[in-house]
Amino acid sequence: MAQKDVDFPIKFRGYDPEAVDDYLEDLDRSQARLEKQLASMQEEVTKLREENKILSHRISIHEKANEEIARLALKEASDLIEKAKRNANLILKESLDYVRTLSGEVEGFKEQAATFRASVQKMSQDLLDTIDNSEVYYLINEGSKSNDHASLMVDNDDMLKK
Repeated sequence: MAQKDVDFPIKFRGYDPEAVDDYLEDLDRSQARLEKQLASMQEEVTKLREENKILSHRISIHEKANEEIARLALKEASDLIEKAKRNANLILKESLDYVRTLSGEVEGFKEQAATFRASVQKMSQDLLDTIDNSEVYYLINEGSKSNDHASLMVDNDDMLKK
């Protein structure tokens, strides 16, 4: 029943007391119901505020945890990158040392090859000198010179005949 616009029946000495009493009872019941609703709503608001506070706290904890995880992940990534750089530099240094060692060995092999070649050339020259200085070679050369001389004489005779 609405609070305004209430028309009570009029009796000999004013309004009808029963109608007014009924209306007041309705108002009391309505007020009690509304007060109960208000108390329930206030209780619900209190619960929701507590839940909001708890959720805000949880969100704050999660954000801090996420920030810490991100910080630790960045630190670990940075450490891994530094370790990878150190390992790469170490591998590069070892590779360069190995290449230098191989280069030194190659130079040693080149020197040995040059020495061996010079030794073989000297031995060959010594053999040629020995052969050139031997009596057999001298005899062979003398025999070929006399054959050349005889050949020249035959050629001259043939020319004279013509």
